[in-house]
Amino acid sequence: MSTTNKEIEEDLIRYLKNGNPNLSNMKDMPMDKSLVELGHMDSFGVIDLVTYLESKWKVKIENKEITQDQFGSINKMVNLVYKKL
Repeated sequence: MSTTNKEIEEDLIRYLKNGNPNLSNMKDMPMDKSLVELGHMDSFGVIDLVTYLESKWKVKIENKEITQDQFGSINKMVNLVYKKL
């Protein structure tokens, strides 16, 4: 069985809500906005998230991929991981 975008999305949202008090009670997650720009995540949070995604999904996210264009929202993160599977 192959992994779907939806599975990655659900896992990512669960991880973010469990580890971030700002997001834990949010009903509507900002799927297309930068969590950093919204003030929900800092650079340490980004590093933690990259480490989690690499470990969970057995992918390698390169430093050059951690940009607004490729990693700047939940949807972009999901798509990046999905493309690497």
